[in-house]
Amino acid sequence: MSVAVGLVETDLTVAAGGTVGCTVRVRNTAAVVDQFTLDVVGDAAPWAEVEPATMNLLPGTEQEARVTFTPPRAATVPAGGVAFGVRVRGREDPEGSVVEEGTVTVQPFVELATELVPRTSRARRAARHQLVIDNTGNVETTVEVLPADPDRLLTFKVLPAAPVLRPGTATFVKLRVRPRRRFLLGPDRNLPFQVAVTRPDAEPITSDGLLVQRSVLPAWSPRVVLVAAAAAVALVGLWFAVLKPTVQSTAKEAAQVETRELSQEVAEVKTQASEAAQTAEKAEKVANVAAGVSPKPSASPSPTTDTGKGDGNGPGGQAGTLDNADPETAADFRVATSASPTTANEFTLSTYRPAEKKVLWVTDIVLQNPHGDAGLLQVRRGDTVLLETGLNNFRDLDYHFVQPLRFSAGQPVTVAVKCANPGTTACTPAAYFAGQLVPVASTPSPSPSR
Repeated sequence: MSVAVGLVETDLTVAAGGTVGCTVRVRNTAAVVDQFTLDVVGDAAPWAEVEPATMNLLPGTEQEARVTFTPPRAATVPAGGVAFGVRVRGREDPEGSVVEEGTVTVQPFVELATELVPRTSRARRAARHQLVIDNTGNVETTVEVLPADPDRLLTFKVLPAAPVLRPGTATFVKLRVRPRRRFLLGPDRNLPFQVAVTRPDAEPITSDGLLVQRSVLPAWSPRVVLVAAAAAVALVGLWFAVLKPTVQSTAKEAAQVETRELSQEVAEVKTQASEAAQTAEKAEKVANVAAGVSPKPSASPSPTTDTGKGDGNGPGGQAGTLDNADPETAADFRVATSASPTTANEFTLSTYRPAEKKVLWVTDIVLQNPHGDAGLLQVRRGDTVLLETGLNNFRDLDYHFVQPLRFSAGQPVTVAVKCANPGTTACTPAAYFAGQLVPVASTPSPSPSR
């Protein structure tokens, strides 16, 4: 080799976002004048700079250069030791190079940001929230989530209560808020609360929330009860004043007509029976005379008696349809993506498909880009694009819908990403969805015609 290289400082320490430097000495050990190029190799190369980057040295002479390290204050540079090397290459010997190695230690730091989604909820029994905690630091940390309300009118359930936050990620904590007491009727009540995120040796981070408690019975129920009672009274009065007398009179008239008809039929039957008896008596007398028998004195016919019994065929026979969804159907999920950089108009798709005979109504969407990726993100319903935004425009972006978005098994939730990061760094944005997952109402089958 025609060059000798030495680092004055080989172990460096720097805070994230700070600057530290070291000196490198380059000596020309060849017998000719040579030009040397200096650069930094290793994981620290993206945030290292050499000044001067080139130097011309006479034989036997040496010169110093300054290597400066400026790690960004971001999660992309993890805390701890990072190895580096200062490479020196001569123009006279381009194939040969000398690398002098060292280590720069990046100090840890933690930066947290929180957001409560949704900030305001409405419920009669219990409401569900999501606390989104972003760790933009370069080291893992554990925090404690502590909800509280000043008037002690609420109870809380947190899951998980002590999440572990990895650097450069967003963590979702489920929060269920329930009023201690319910009321039957009356105006809505506003119950404010706070959620604090604490960790040792640091100030807590708080997020404000509000639960709007509704009465057990809807506000319109008294009016419906009064209208129903008035209608019932009107129907009773109509029955006693008009319908009942008319029904009784009609029934009485029908019974009288039927009685008259039955009486006429009974009289006709009696007449026919009397005539038949007289005819039989005459026939008996004629027969006796022809046989020479003296006729017996005829007994007076007894009157015909109606027993009220018959053969059953004559007169004597027998007469012949989110406004607030059940909290049990609340649904939330997160769609994570990983898209490789591309220059073509190609999207990487990640899909969440509801179960068959289920409908997903989405009221809240939180878009997350903690790594600051570049490119384009779309939220689709099947093949239809509902939202489209550039990844460069946000780190955290939330949408809240008054009219919920509807998704089904045939039209699933799709997150499409077109990555435009430099080099080979993949894009890893994510989307969080919250809403209601409800069954489809069944359609009754038509009854068969008769």
